[in-house]
Amino acid sequence: MRNIIALCILVLLSSCGEDTQNGKLQGYAEGRQLNLAPRSAGILTTLNVTEGNQVQAGAALFAVDSERAQAQLDEAIAGEAAAQAQLLNLQKGGRPEEIRAAEETLREAEAAFKLAEQTYSRTKNLVDRGVLSTARLDQDRATLDGTRARVTEAQSRLEIIQLPARSDVIEAAMREVEARKSAIVRAETELRDRSIIAPTSGRIEVIYRRVGEIAGPSQPVLGLLPPDQTRIRFFVPELMLSQVQHGGRVNLNCDNCASGLMGEIVFISDQAEFTPPVIFSEKDRTKLVYLVEARPDDPENFLNGQPVDVVLQ
Repeated sequence: MRNIIALCILVLLSSCGEDTQNGKLQGYAEGRQLNLAPRSAGILTTLNVTEGNQVQAGAALFAVDSERAQAQLDEAIAGEAAAQAQLLNLQKGGRPEEIRAAEETLREAEAAFKLAEQTYSRTKNLVDRGVLSTARLDQDRATLDGTRARVTEAQSRLEIIQLPARSDVIEAAMREVEARKSAIVRAETELRDRSIIAPTSGRIEVIYRRVGEIAGPSQPVLGLLPPDQTRIRFFVPELMLSQVQHGGRVNLNCDNCASGLMGEIVFISDQAEFTPPVIFSEKDRTKLVYLVEARPDDPENFLNGQPVDVVLQ
């Protein structure tokens, strides 16, 4: 498209070769637009601009369907909540019901031990007095030892239930929580990427896709032209090349444009090219020209493909 614009402009201005003798060079305006597309493919659901609109940086331009991305975010949030609950449970130890049951078991064991201890004491007194045989004392001593062991066991079980999980288990649960948080960040990014905002101020040059069509990374929706990406392209004959330099100033004139427009030279090609033979005479074909680009001070005054007269300062 750019080549066609350049060719048409050169054809229209081919009869003005004598202007070069007066220091006037023929050029045209060209914009380098940004083609904006969503990171993930989807059906275009919202388009907030039309061609020719001026937009500010941060303005909402378009969006693609986000139902699946929203569902992924909801799932990630739920997963993170479950992981947090599991970690809290491991850090707190047993459930209140389990702790109460273990405490009740310990009280029963202590009561049985106390009774066995009293029974043993009475039996020993009777044996010492010769009322009972030592066999009964041995039996009560075994009962006392058994109840003492049950008390020790109940105490250990209660302590285990009250303790949090092992450190390695808790660490694994903490890593699971962090993984769930990362999943939330990814899901939020995916959802946010489905609504595109203007990265800079500029003019909407072209709309490639409409609502209902599929857009994706390789299928841009629109072209945005920032003001600082407008260039005035013109060709300088080899004999005049010494008059141009980076940072040099040029006067710019165009039909129906305000007077006094100027620009700054930002690019000079390091390769020469021949004037297109379809445009110029046999004599002019041997002349070498160099492509030069100037950034206009007031880019909003120029449209893509607009012929511009350039005068070097």
